This record gives sequence, C-alpha cells and structure tokens, in this order.
Amino acid sequence: MQAVRSLAMKKKIALLITFAVCVIGLAAWFIVYNAQRGSAVEGARDTLGRYLTVAVSSAEREGLAGLAHAENVWQEMYPDGRMTVIASDGRVLIDSKADAGELENHYTRGEVISAFETGEGFELRYSKTLEAWQVYSARKAVLPGGAECVVRLSYPVSALSSIVQNITAPFLKYFVAALVLIWLGTYLVLRSIMTPLHNLSEAAAQIARGEKARFPITADDEIQTLANTLNNMQDSLASTIHEAQERKEELAQIVGALPVGVILIDDDKRIRYINREAARICRGNGGGELPARGSSVEVIIPSGELFQMLDEPDGKRVISVMRSGRVEVEATTLVLPRGRMIVLQDLTEKLRLEEARRDFFIDAGHEFQTPLTIMRTGLELMKSAPQMKEPERAEDVETINSLLRQQERMSSLVDDMLLLVRLDADAVPELQALGGVNLRELISDVRDEIEALPHKKEISIEVCAPENASVKGVYGDLRRALLNLMENAHKYIGLGGGEAGHIKVSVEDAGSSWRITVDDDGPGVHDMDKEIIFERFRRGDGHRARGKEKKNGGYGLGLSISRRIAERHGGNLELGESRLGGAAFVITLPKD
Repeated sequence: MQAVRSLAMKKKIALLITFAVCVIGLAAWFIVYNAQRGSAVEGARDTLGRYLTVAVSSAEREGLAGLAHAENVWQEMYPDGRMTVIASDGRVLIDSKADAGELENHYTRGEVISAFETGEGFELRYSKTLEAWQVYSARKAVLPGGAECVVRLSYPVSALSSIVQNITAPFLKYFVAALVLIWLGTYLVLRSIMTPLHNLSEAAAQIARGEKARFPITADDEIQTLANTLNNMQDSLASTIHEAQERKEELAQIVGALPVGVILIDDDKRIRYINREAARICRGNGGGELPARGSSVEVIIPSGELFQMLDEPDGKRVISVMRSGRVEVEATTLVLPRGRMIVLQDLTEKLRLEEARRDFFIDAGHEFQTPLTIMRTGLELMKSAPQMKEPERAEDVETINSLLRQQERMSSLVDDMLLLVRLDADAVPELQALGGVNLRELISDVRDEIEALPHKKEISIEVCAPENASVKGVYGDLRRALLNLMENAHKYIGLGGGEAGHIKVSVEDAGSSWRITVDDDGPGVHDMDKEIIFERFRRGDGHRARGKEKKNGGYGLGLSISRRIAERHGGNLELGESRLGGAAFVITLPKD
C-alpha cells in the first residue's frame, strides 16, 4: 500500500512538472510569436507608409489621375495588396479590388476617421469585402482644387502566416528535447527523495504491525533528521505504552480487589472488563472462569431490571436478585465515552447488619424502658412518703428530684433512639396518600408547648406564616421535627446572657415548596460545628455547647431526627443565615 502511494505521488509530481513546463513553453512560444508578428506588422506598416508617401504626393500633384497611376504601380508591386481612395464624405472614389460605386460608405472605418482627423491612421481588422484579416494604413491628401481625400493601403495578414511555420518547427524540436531532459532529471530527483521515504514507510508499517524496526539511516540530512525524530518518537511511544500497560495491570489488580463488582461494556453491550466480585454477585459464587472479553453482557446480567438500566441515563437502583434466596443488590450505571460502567454492591451483609442494629436498638430500648419506669415509680413513691415532708429531709428530696430529671433524660434518649430506628426502618410514605397539614396551626401548637416550658429569662416567640401554607405529611412527625428545633432555640437562649430572648418562626413561599425558618438571637453555631451538628450523637462544642450547664444538654439526636423527618417528607433541613444574630434552621417541604 505504501509503495502504491509512493508511486502515485511520483506520478503526481511528474505530471505537475510536465504541466508547468508545457505552460512555460506555450507562454514562451506566444511571446516569440507575438514579437515576430509585431516585427512583421511594423515592417508592413513601414512599407505601406513609404508607398503612401508616393501615392499622396501623386494625388496632390496630379489629382485622381495621379492616384490611378499610383494604383496600377501598387498592383504590379503587391498583387495581394489593395488601394482605396475615400472622399471627405466617406464615398469610395477608387478601389483596386472592387467597384467603387458598389462599396458602402467608409467614413466609419477607424483608420479613415483617424486620417481625416490627425492626417494618418493605422488598424488591423477583418475585411468583409476580402473576407480576410488586413493591415490598413491611411493618410490624408489634398487634391488640386482644395478637396480632401484619404488614400488607404492594405495588406493581408495571411502573408504573415509564414512566421508561425518558421517559429513552430524549431521551437517544438528544442521544446521536446528540453522536456525529455526535465523528465529525466525529475525521475532522478524523485528517486533520490522517494526511495528513503519508501524505506521510512516500510519501517513504519512494520512498527504498526507490532514488529521491531528502526527507521533507516540515509545520506540526506533532512530525511535523516526526520528518521532520527521518528526513532526518538518510537522510543518515547514504546516507553509510554509500557507504562500504560503497567498502569493497566495495576488498575486491573486494584479494581479486581475492590469489594464491589465492576463491569465495563462497549456501545454494543459487550463486556470489555469484569472483576471477580461482579461475577460472584451475578452468578452467586466466586468460582469459575470470568466471562470472555467481547461476550454479550446478557449472559451474566442477573436481572432484567438491570439490563433496562443500560438504556437509561446514569442512575442508581436497588434490585432484587433470585439465587439460593432473595438478594438485594445496589446497581449503579455510568455513561462512559465508550460504553458504560456497571457497579454492583451486594447489600446482603449490610442489610443483615442493619437489621441486627435495628433489632438491637429496639430490644435495648424496650429493655431500658422497664427498669427506667420502675426507677421512676420507686423515686416518686419515695418522694411522696410522709417522712420526706419533714424539713430535715429537704436535701434528700432534692436528690430524688435530680434522679427523676436524669431518669427523664434517659427515657427521652431511649424514645429518640426508638424513633430514629422507626424512621430508618419504615418505608418512605407516599405523600399523596397522606393528609394535609396546615403549617400555621402546626407552628402555633408547638409554640404553645414551648411557652409552657420553664425558662430563666423572658422569651418571646413570633410566628409569621400565611393561612394557606399547607403540606402533605404525618402531623405527629412534623410536629416532632419542629418541636426539636424550637426546644433547641429555647434551651440555648436560656444559656445566653441578657434579660430576654426572641425566637421567630416564619414560613416563606419558595415556588414549589415552603421554607420554615426557626431563628433565634442566642449564641449561634460555631463555624467548626456546622458540619457535624446534624450527625447522630454529635454535638457542637462551640457557642451552643453545654458548658457548665450540662444538665440542659442533649445527646445530639434532635437535629438528626428533624432532618430525617424532613427527608421522609420530600424535603430537607439545613443551617441558614440568622437575621437575629443567633442560629437559624430551615426546613424545606414540598407544597400540598
């Protein structure tokens, strides 16, 4: 193929040079011909001019008789020539080739007009009378008596055709000889250039086939520079390919060791790569050979639902796979420049651990509630005993009250833990199937409960919500989420300085959702705590930390519960910008 291309290039260069030489030769021929022709025309003009001088002199001395004599002499000297005498009104008085009375008016002829105006005229044009190209030369004469006329002589251009014959024959001889020499030189030059290029092409073809080859050494400095550059490029490319191969092997080892299954497919849904974990998830065991590269992914895909995902945009879905039992697999599909990547994660162990954790919390919660209830009953009985009313037992009563407060905190913690377990375990409710919750009524209900709490300072609660603010949801859960936020605001305002505090609960229209903001003028949230306050059992240690008032602190579950409730209702809970200088928490819920 390379040889054919080289040969084609040779032909193209040879044809181009031949065409250029032919164009140059043709241009040279025209230049020589025009020069010779111009010289011949000028010679004819000089000849016509000399005889015109004689004819005009005869006309001015002898009149028309002298012109008639001059015409006879002209015909004897130049039989092919023609003499015409034109009056001032354009009539033809004498013509050596035709009857003067039958000729048309000649005043429109260029050489005649020029002769009458300037005294002399010259033109080369086609004669309709003689049906041939003629050289015309005219001169004005004044006849005896004062009448003016123009004496015009013409000579046929065909007499100049001998010029072409005289020029063409020797020109072609030398041109063909020059063309042969140019072809020979072109062949030698192209051979000296194309041979090393052909060798370079052969070496490149061997390298393309995976064979070891080096670009050859040549005597031409420019081509040798190209060969050296190509050799350096080959070395660099070989090094790059080796490194890429090593990285590919390392990547394959890394991906093969991942605890998730990875499958790469092309646009035709054929396997490009699959690790052993993916084969185990799809087949249910870790043994056996991996599917061959290029085989259809259908032979290993364990679910029709997963196969449908390959025709959809990027997505993540939990699918059920039936093997020895029902197995849940999390499948993620990603569109790549060449095909797709499928990531499979077996959720069996994760779900088992999650279920064990949930069962533990439920069992532990119920186990805690029984002794806590017994403890509270015993403490209340002790507190209500008659002897506890004696003044000297006041310290004991205070101790019992402290134990009751700790028991309440423990019971509240157990309730929160059980609520979180329920929120995680229960299926997300269908919002359209739930009843409507008026946000203004919900906030007013929670405000009344917060205002009934004991507090160390004067705290005002402002509610700003439209009457039509409504969402779909579970009233009790939404009430618990809002109660947690307002209890936090009430608690931390109580820890701050000053004699009064302010809490503002506002509902704003955000297009397709409502934004419920709980804002306070308390100490706020430290910057380092903003990322952790929503995590379970994590509390901020900054401005809103418990500090010395540890008995007022919680266990870091309130915000987690509120966010989980908001997410189950299709919304979210996040920390916003406070307008009162404290902390602002924003719940976003879709409109009813």
